[in-house]
Amino acid sequence: MRKRQIRIIACCFLLCMLVLGCNGGRETDEIAWVLTIGVDKADDDLAITYRIAVPKELAGESSKDSKHATTVVTVKAPTLAEGRNLLNATLSRAVSLSQVRLIVISEELAYAGVDDLIGPLTRFREFRGSIFVLVARGNIREIFEKNTPVLETLTSRWVENSIQSSNEAAYYPKATLHEFYQRLKSASGAPYAMYYSLNPLTGQGRPSGEKVDGEASKQYLPGDIPRNGGDPAEIVGTAVFNSSKMVGALDSEETRAFIIMQDRLDRSFLVVEDPLTQKHKINIAIRNGRKPKIEILSLGEKPVIRIDVFLEGEITAIPSGIAYEEPEYRSLLEKQVSNVIKRQLQDMLAKTQSWGADIVDFGYYSRGMFSTTQELFAYNWRKRYQFAQFDITVQTELRRSGLMQKSIPIQKE
Repeated sequence: MRKRQIRIIACCFLLCMLVLGCNGGRETDEIAWVLTIGVDKADDDLAITYRIAVPKELAGESSKDSKHATTVVTVKAPTLAEGRNLLNATLSRAVSLSQVRLIVISEELAYAGVDDLIGPLTRFREFRGSIFVLVARGNIREIFEKNTPVLETLTSRWVENSIQSSNEAAYYPKATLHEFYQRLKSASGAPYAMYYSLNPLTGQGRPSGEKVDGEASKQYLPGDIPRNGGDPAEIVGTAVFNSSKMVGALDSEETRAFIIMQDRLDRSFLVVEDPLTQKHKINIAIRNGRKPKIEILSLGEKPVIRIDVFLEGEITAIPSGIAYEEPEYRSLLEKQVSNVIKRQLQDMLAKTQSWGADIVDFGYYSRGMFSTTQELFAYNWRKRYQFAQFDITVQTELRRSGLMQKSIPIQKE
């Protein structure tokens, strides 16, 4: 009995020895780390652009210069897998995609459809579901070459910081590969991605549309913000898909309305006209006070959807000097903010309805109204969404007035 136990222990020890180790492992100086991938159309093939880290530059003094910290390589291939093979044949190190943080899809390819692209990305183990998805206006290689972050050495750090700072303005949503793929398969919600481009840095802006009544801010798409200097790359707006094809884009203000519906608005500065003197503008820091209440009142040919939004705000500037901190004036300002947000919500929803793309995923709230999954699919929510009617209520409560308790007009001669 004792000998048998010894044999069992010895076998277990040998098995443990066999499963230990890194049989497929490589030293870090044998690997070419790909940080970003861009995919564009190239006749019948794909033009796949890779941004690869240059370790010797990162280790030296030149690591302070982001231009030399990475290199950009473009290959033409029918698929991503073949592109990886061709890239590997041109480098002295083995290609690794495990550090990719960003997938950039050209606008041309997005409008044509991304069916053949998303599948391999979600199946291959080196691509993580947390990869961010962007749609780019313009040539991807040109964007990669000119996108040299001013404040960061590595593009991967620029990506991380840029996406995290989306909470500061709410002008673009966080969109990951995992969520994009889930929405492709969903019977209700439509996919979306961040919108990305280069700015010519001429100082000449190009607003994307008309302001709503009471609003002071202009609406922009990427590449159209009036500015000089800095990193030419900018992320603004939302690329909207109907199934696997891009159908349009939401601008900065419409995107904020979309983020409000997602209950992801942590803070954003809203600039509205002064209710009592339109020549002045008032700044309000707003955020979601609670998750928007969404209720499907009825289905049928034209679904009826009730939306109840509650926002909290803080007054950060009152140039007119009118005491909007006082209850009798505060209600006027709260109504102004509510009207502006309600109109932006209506514009956002009208656009997505015209595209047949329910990016808010209202269809999720209708699932309890069907007995079986077959009934849900037979109803065809994506088609019905175009004819949906909305009953929208927006309530704003200004809880704080910044560092001033009372406004006093500036004395003039």
